[in-house]
Amino acid sequence: MKASGLRGDKKALQKFHSEKCVQVLTARRKELFEQYHCSPLPSIILPPLSQLPVFVGFTVVLNRLSVAPTLFDAESFLTLTSLAHPDPTMTLPVVLGFLTMANVESGNWVMNAAEKAQQRRAEDEEANRVAEGEKPRLHPGKVIKSVLRGLSIIRIIIAAMTPGSVALYWVTSAGFGLIQTWVMEWNDARRRRRRISALQAAPQQTSTRNQPTGPEARKL
Repeated sequence: MKASGLRGDKKALQKFHSEKCVQVLTARRKELFEQYHCSPLPSIILPPLSQLPVFVGFTVVLNRLSVAPTLFDAESFLTLTSLAHPDPTMTLPVVLGFLTMANVESGNWVMNAAEKAQQRRAEDEEANRVAEGEKPRLHPGKVIKSVLRGLSIIRIIIAAMTPGSVALYWVTSAGFGLIQTWVMEWNDARRRRRRISALQAAPQQTSTRNQPTGPEARKL
């Protein structure tokens, strides 16, 4: 910015710097995608596409099996007086909502204090930029989380009207998904911290190797 002779007030300079950083980072990201022949889109689309047919298909099967006359009418489980009727106590639907919400927020469980502080600083900086008149940036991760939070409420309403067999399947599936997501988030956080520790230790090792030893050290 100094080399190009850019002039202006603090707000204009910050805006130019922010826009330039976004351009540089976007270009670098595209270069990395082309270099390693990868894209984040398949990892976002393929998991739900591979799981939805099984989830929807099994839900339809259980719903059809719960239509009278059915043997599910004589089966009970926990708060369900019958697997063919909705949960009269609303326990399973509420548990389903909590499990879905916990699945969304599981990434925050594995964050340490430093990572949480860094996230809060980034959020504060974003809020300050918006307060100063800049356009808010679109963060796909936050959008997806907001949608999933709303979905957790919708699932409670739907599960309250579905047969007990379907609600029980949804709760079991959500519980397994929560464990799976937590394990993956924990492994990812551990790899990330190891990588950061290795990068921080590399300069220290380099400086140690460059220090004089033997007669040269005694002269110093």
